[in-house]
Amino acid sequence: MHSSDIEPGLVVILYPGLAGPLRRKIRDRLESYGGEVTAVEGTGRFYLEVRGEVAAIRSLVVESWSGVEKVISLGGEFLHTAADPDRGPEGVEVASVRLGAGSFSIIAGPCAVEDEQRALRIASSVAAAGADLFRGGAYKPRTSPYAFQGLGDAALEILQRVREETGLGIVTEILDPRDVDKIAEVADMLQVGSRNMHNYSLLKELGQTSIPILLKRGFASTIDEFLMAAEYILSGGNSSVILCERGVRCATATDEVVLDLGSIPELKKRTHLPVLVDPSHGSGASYKVPALARAAATVGADGILVEVHDQPEEALSDGAQALTLDQFEELVPQVHEIRAMFEGHISGVSDDLVSTPGGEDR
Repeated sequence: MHSSDIEPGLVVILYPGLAGPLRRKIRDRLESYGGEVTAVEGTGRFYLEVRGEVAAIRSLVVESWSGVEKVISLGGEFLHTAADPDRGPEGVEVASVRLGAGSFSIIAGPCAVEDEQRALRIASSVAAAGADLFRGGAYKPRTSPYAFQGLGDAALEILQRVREETGLGIVTEILDPRDVDKIAEVADMLQVGSRNMHNYSLLKELGQTSIPILLKRGFASTIDEFLMAAEYILSGGNSSVILCERGVRCATATDEVVLDLGSIPELKKRTHLPVLVDPSHGSGASYKVPALARAAATVGADGILVEVHDQPEEALSDGAQALTLDQFEELVPQVHEIRAMFEGHISGVSDDLVSTPGGEDR
């Protein structure tokens, strides 16, 4: 296909009567950033159609260039995250479990790995209850430098034992780009937490790997910022990215967290990536978790990430939002039953939920 047959990504409108040398200067500058430029003469003015790799050009303030009147963007910046209408969701395979593509997956375990026997006890229980993958933090980013920071390398050895004993795939958080290779030897999926969604050095490093990445939304981030963080990983060549909504922080005296369930249909509309929900961090209180998990299944999420502990009151981190083993066992069939109710109709659920009987959105 000839390049002129491809729709332009940008149209640069030049001021009327701009001299030829200035037009050529602008064209050469656009081409120096990787664009394929075609000059089009209109009535009394010139346009420059830009094709090819235009992502870098979009990041420039081309409107400020001398001789440029206006720039019109015809294509989205989300080159790798965007939904493809000609292709159904493919999902991402993690330790023989396919997340997305019509399945509803459950990732469960403690916020942090505390000791081997406790980790094995929790993992065995959640596996028997129906968890698909085991989550447990080895390195923990904490607000206070005096809080429990995780067991580090010792926790990785425990997670390795958990996989061997239970057969569950392992999900654990990555904080430092220098630790990617080491943690990837144990983990089946690396989690990027809310605080690190904007850690671009880490995102770029993860883009150079092939291990699946669970990317959590920053607690003060827009949907566009969330998807652009995923672009960092995907543009590096790693196509195995899973998004996770974990709630947004409200600027109140109590710093409440509100789970943004409205982001799920929005993300499902705009991207082909699987979308999970974390009702634990999305509430901060264990009594809210089951209801929010059920709601996540209703609005079309591809699964949930739940914190579970055998004795939440003794947990070294996030015990207030952890379910007990019995509570988790009770929750699993509920979310699967809800998901089954909407099987085959899940794509239309969001429209039904946000529309009034008269068809007007509120």
